[in-house]
Amino acid sequence: MGVNELPALRLSDLEGGAREEAVPVLREGFVGIYRWHAKRTLRDVSIVRAAWLGDDLVGVAMLERLVSEVGYVYYLSVGLAHRHRGIGGALLDDALERFRAAGVEVVYGAVESDNGPSIGLFRSRGFRIVERKETSYREGGLGAWGLRSRMWIVAGEVLFGLRISPARPSLPP
Repeated sequence: MGVNELPALRLSDLEGGAREEAVPVLREGFVGIYRWHAKRTLRDVSIVRAAWLGDDLVGVAMLERLVSEVGYVYYLSVGLAHRHRGIGGALLDDALERFRAAGVEVVYGAVESDNGPSIGLFRSRGFRIVERKETSYREGGLGAWGLRSRMWIVAGEVLFGLRISPARPSLPP
């Protein structure tokens, strides 16, 4: 294999104790309270997707379905030596495809307001900032409809949202 050739990227679920293999990627990707919370979330979140180059785990995405129509990208991290190679994009694309296949209508993700690369990644996939006063996703907007507390959004983070299926018509009261 040449110097610039990489083995094909492979994505897979991490289950049970195998999730601990993602901890080094989380240590590289987060500091402080985010690192602590990412490691805690790794144990409890419904879906953990790993990105592999050969035998090396190089990226991880943690996904949750908050309610039947709403998906959430809790954390997405790529190891320092593997950034800017499309791995984060592959993980986010994979998450969106999984959510679509499961019938999810809206996907959210929170990003620190000064994390330009992550903001760029979410925007590149069509996500936009969700304003606090926005109409809820149930009425066709992207408002989080009271789900923010389940997303653990903290000061300094921006909530992004993407509608991945058409809004259902609102039912009359």
